[in-house]
Amino acid sequence: MSPMISKASQEAPTDNAFSKPLRRRQVLAAAGAAAAALVDAQEAHALTLTDYFNILATGEALFVTFYENALQNQAALALHGQVYDALWAILTEEQIHYDYARSRGGTAATLLFSMPHGKDTFTRPDFFWQTQQLAEELTNAALLAWIGDMAAAGHWRLAQVGGELMQVEGGHRAVGRAATHARPWENWAFGLRNPNVKSFTDVPAAVKAAGFLSPTAGNQFSFTPLGNFHSGVVNTNPAAMAVA
Repeated sequence: MSPMISKASQEAPTDNAFSKPLRRRQVLAAAGAAAAALVDAQEAHALTLTDYFNILATGEALFVTFYENALQNQAALALHGQVYDALWAILTEEQIHYDYARSRGGTAATLLFSMPHGKDTFTRPDFFWQTQQLAEELTNAALLAWIGDMAAAGHWRLAQVGGELMQVEGGHRAVGRAATHARPWENWAFGLRNPNVKSFTDVPAAVKAAGFLSPTAGNQFSFTPLGNFHSGVVNTNPAAMAVA
């Protein structure tokens, strides 16, 4: 039985660092003096944490939409038994991540998305699993950039949260490899960087280039919050972890 769809939300405690701006020079510090010089003229412009949570909310809304559509087309995609159950758990986790971003002030830039293979993404298993792996690899690169940006700006707790999110998204990638009988299921010793995602603020352009942010007639999928969460998903809030 497919998860029920209805409005849901969760709240998380606010972070003392939430209101601090992330200056472009701080964000790009890891790229070296040359990159910092490129933004000298833009020093008056500040990136706030809200900007970051807006991007996070958009990405999580996209992947809630992706996994919801997969489960709604379970027969065409041959999603049964443990594979269906695992994808429902993943969908639940993506909704929780979206709720977290929203609770920190994030607002999705759009709730209407496209898929790299259009409607065939949810009728052909090969296209679905290719897209699932692409999505999780993009997410891995995005969260690596999030961690770097937050650490460079001194937001250590939010850098840790990025690590918590990245650990879960890596599990999603492994589920896809297991479902398609790839060997070994888990084959990354280290997560890969994406050369086009040097900062988390590069994520929207990379996601659009991958085919997820260009909805057109015949290739548009709208976000609907998940209502029926998987009861087996635990650790539904970021860990209470102090930074020494």
